[in-house]
Amino acid sequence: MLSILNLIALLLLGLAYLGVYVSPENISFLSIVGFGFPLIWLANLFFAVFWIFRKRKRAVLSFLAIIVTWRLWQAVFPMNLGHEINSKELNNPLHVMSYNVRMFDKYVWTGDKDTPQKIYDFIKEQNPDVLCVQEFYINNKKTQHSENNILSKFKQFKYKHLEYNIKTHSGKKYGLATFSKYPITHQKPLLFENTTNFSIQTDIEVKGQRIRVFNNHLESVRLKQENYNFIDSLEFKSDKERAKGAYDILKKLNKALAHRATQAQTIGRHIQNSPYPAVVCGDFNDTPVSYVYRTVRGELKDAFIESGRGLGGTYNGKLPSFRIDFIFHDARFKSYNFKRNKMNYSDHYPISALIELQPKR
Repeated sequence: MLSILNLIALLLLGLAYLGVYVSPENISFLSIVGFGFPLIWLANLFFAVFWIFRKRKRAVLSFLAIIVTWRLWQAVFPMNLGHEINSKELNNPLHVMSYNVRMFDKYVWTGDKDTPQKIYDFIKEQNPDVLCVQEFYINNKKTQHSENNILSKFKQFKYKHLEYNIKTHSGKKYGLATFSKYPITHQKPLLFENTTNFSIQTDIEVKGQRIRVFNNHLESVRLKQENYNFIDSLEFKSDKERAKGAYDILKKLNKALAHRATQAQTIGRHIQNSPYPAVVCGDFNDTPVSYVYRTVRGELKDAFIESGRGLGGTYNGKLPSFRIDFIFHDARFKSYNFKRNKMNYSDHYPISALIELQPKR
């Protein structure tokens, strides 16, 4: 029985590994298996150790699987033990933050009407040099959410790049915002087909060093309240209701996976063609063990791998917390002090890192 379970674990690990290289446009099942990578990898580690103690040769196969997928595990669970670096020790440091603010808690999902102000206060306290905001929202018909009021909360940033992908006749606007303490020299949106999700690119001059910042919000699964209600009451459903509910969620997941794949390809091309070193931030709605992650990251470094630790889940919702928000940077840069602040102001946790733009050789 254990041998059969071992083979199943090896097969699943192989499928998850393939999912990093095969676009979900072609085979979405591989990407779905990738969501279970942490548990699958640990299961294979268990079998490798178990067979060694039993002095069985089959341990070799499990250990080979662990070695082949080690880099994926590092992206999921880095084990950095270093201390925090003072920015004064670095050459041309840049403090970067990325935060999906969920429209500043527009519908008071948190149950706290003061959440918007708490978000503003948190950002002011953290005081990043560059801030990438996803799900930026304004409503000029309401003073609290008006553009003038919201922008007044970001006065510490002299420069801003705002782009709205949705504008309503009632004065509501939804989009992305990149704020900077350093001059913005060029900016433009990066639009995707058949979706309201998009990205923006912003060229910033940091003490003589020009960089291109990509702020991204990739396709979500777009689950509705009825889907969350189904998940919450799963144990009380009949087999027929479970099958129907699972099929509905799977259908939405497959659609989102395919959309994210094409969006990742577009962003990846822009990063590769950038004349300046890139810093990439945002909500990818996908995990480190995915085609999307590999396609966008390319040759860039992941700030979490460089100085983060643990699982680092950034999703704050009813579903399991995966790391779906990222900060990447040019391989010539170095990054330190990766942070994930666990606060319930949004369905995402804010992340930040200190990036050294001109590291000493």
